Amino acid sequence: MANLKETSFWEEGIYQWETSDPVLGGENGIDNVPTRQLANRTKWLKDNKLDKSATAANAELAKRAHTADRLSDARKVGGVEFDGSADIDLPGVNKRGNQDTSGNAETASRLKTVRTINGVPFDGSTDINATPAGAVQYFAMTSAPVGWLKANGAAVSRTLYANLFASIGTRFGAGDGKTTFNLPDLRGYFLRAWDDGKNIDSGRIFGSEQGDAIRNIKGYCSGGQVYFDNFTGPFFDNGTRDAVDAKASDKINMTDDFGFDASRVVPTANENRPRNIALLACIKI
Repeated sequence: MANLKETSFWEEGIYQWETSDPVLGGENGIDNVPTRQLANRTKWLKDNKLDKSATAANAELAKRAHTADRLSDARKVGGVEFDGSADIDLPGVNKRGNQDTSGNAETASRLKTVRTINGVPFDGSTDINATPAGAVQYFAMTSAPVGWLKANGAAVSRTLYANLFASIGTRFGAGDGKTTFNLPDLRGYFLRAWDDGKNIDSGRIFGSEQGDAIRNIKGYCSGGQVYFDNFTGPFFDNGTRDAVDAKASDKINMTDDFGFDASRVVPTANENRPRNIALLACIKI
């Protein structure tokens, strides 16, 4: 004895036995038809979790949705007609290559609208140097960062650093005269803005070096015959002067010494310099 095979399907009606129906059992026997139909309804109700308030109309709609092969009224999905009878490919979604590459970040080679970075036009088609080649900058580290070289006077390749060579040429040295050129050597130097007609530092050639110098320091000492008793500026009495109350007749053969020391007026060292800090000077390639 076997159980009835149940299918999750809403049966529209339940078969009524007729007096003329034969007595016939088995899977497809007439005796089992109404029982199987009831079993199918029960399974469908269980699968769809319908309560007792479910109407025949709801069951009819469910039956239609279960068996329909298309929508009664076609709709659009992403602008594409869809009635449920076949799959659809949405532009730019389902298949690679359908995308509108004019606005696709994965495949675009340039920006649709050009922008600027630090005033430099940028459309994404090529790299840009927001800081122009030849710019000089100081860094608080002992090695040059990426995109920069130490401004140490080294001879470097004219082809490898073509942008920099186009900017400064051989102004700071021609290298080997063929394949290299020299970087400016700023080690130990203070930078001074080019005079460029201001006439404060007149006669300077762009990129030229300048030796150290100080303003003139003036002073005087005065006295009669060989005796000095007035000192100004860097002049001073070195302590060998004779007593001021010596007899006039004794002063004829007397001598008087004086010294000169700029440190009495200004700070001194073995060079001339302002207050400063040492950082690494680099040049943009």
